[in-house]
Amino acid sequence: MPDFVIKVKKKKEYEQFTCRIESELLENIRKIVAENDLPSVNEFINECLKFSIENLTIMEETDE
Repeated sequence: MPDFVIKVKKKKEYEQFTCRIESELLENIRKIVAENDLPSVNEFINECLKFSIENLTIMEETDE
């Protein structure tokens, strides 16, 4: 009989807060999560935010 092995995962630190998301956008997010068998809406949103921040370009306003 194989041994029962528990793998320790590094815990991430989370902070819970409330934020409003447009209803239609949330439905799209839930659909994407379900269709792609992703772990959770929370994880998907976190990954989207990380990607957005890493690829952020801030444009300065001009008079044009």
